[in-house]
Amino acid sequence: MFRRLANRVNDAVANAASSLSSNSGDARVSELAAMGFREAECRHALRVNNGDTTQAAEWLLIHGSPVGTAGNPITIPEQSQDDAEIQRAIQESMAAENQSKSRQRTKQQSAASKNAGKAAKSRLTNQSHAPSKNLASTHPKVQMPKRLSQHDQEDIILRCANRIAPFSLAVDTLLRSLKTIQENPSVRKYHTVDTTTAMFQRSLNAPGVLDFLKATNFHPNYNNNKILTLSHFDAAAFYLGISALEQMQQNSIEYKKDKALRIFQKELTSALSEHNTTEELTARKTFLSMLPSEPTRGGSQITVEYGVVLNNNSNNVQASEPSLTKITRGFDHDDTLGDVINWLGGQATAIPEKLKAGEWVLVDRNKQGLEEDYSFHKLDLNKLQDNTLQYVGCWPSGRLAIVPKLALG
Repeated sequence: MFRRLANRVNDAVANAASSLSSNSGDARVSELAAMGFREAECRHALRVNNGDTTQAAEWLLIHGSPVGTAGNPITIPEQSQDDAEIQRAIQESMAAENQSKSRQRTKQQSAASKNAGKAAKSRLTNQSHAPSKNLASTHPKVQMPKRLSQHDQEDIILRCANRIAPFSLAVDTLLRSLKTIQENPSVRKYHTVDTTTAMFQRSLNAPGVLDFLKATNFHPNYNNNKILTLSHFDAAAFYLGISALEQMQQNSIEYKKDKALRIFQKELTSALSEHNTTEELTARKTFLSMLPSEPTRGGSQITVEYGVVLNNNSNNVQASEPSLTKITRGFDHDDTLGDVINWLGGQATAIPEKLKAGEWVLVDRNKQGLEEDYSFHKLDLNKLQDNTLQYVGCWPSGRLAIVPKLALG
């Protein structure tokens, strides 16, 4: 039976091939349609196979929907008995194949659904029987500290004052503001703090400030949470806050370091900018004339930083101030520490004067030292000024810094 079908296909292909030169595309479609396929499928088969009738016929036999199937429910009149048998055989074969595929898909879906159900049930069971993985169950001996809001008002104010201490400008500004309100408790204009202003960002944008203000009864407005308003004046809370900030000014080492550096930066900036007077320019040239020439080969770079950075917090109140200034020059190993001092005098005559008077200190940042020297090694200029950089330990790599003298007593 299938041999007869193959013969019919070959005859149709031969007829289509012989008529390609004389017939149009409709003729090829008709030839393929005569095999029992719809015209739309025949045209698609021709397009897929670039007009090749033979390949189109083979494509139809594999992918096409023969006339008389459920997908193409039409009847062909005047069929011969053989043709009818062929059509029935094709239909039965395709139906059996479709049923087999359908059963296989159903079986796969059933297995997948069954496995998914088992997995879901297992997860639910494990979750219901698993112990709670909180800190109390996993580390029963560990005691979690209380949140800041769980402490009493006095404790919160003291804790926040300690957090603000390394930011001297914030301590000074906050203390001045609290004293102003304490002296004028009924003046409403002092009862509002706008955290978006430039003054607040420059002076009070430090860790602990907002919590400190909330502890003294400053709370966000309902319409704008960036604005804090004093809900009521509590004399005891203000007294405690002022006392805590004054203690930071007197006893906090972090506060003293930051305050000394703030004053130092203002003085240094002023000294460096004094280059308009004839006397200053002449003195700077005198210092530079005593310098040895900068080596072109075999020398080493000496870097001097104006101050040090203590607070690297992104919300640091110092963020708006100028960045740390560094200057660099080449020196030979037999150049002296005094040559470095002359070089600094060429930048500003106030630098050697302040160093000689002991108001400012030259430290070696590559060596550790005392806390009063910002934990760097202080260079005694009276003893080492005439010694070579290699003897002092600043060659072949020297990283120095000028810092203010710090009194920690």
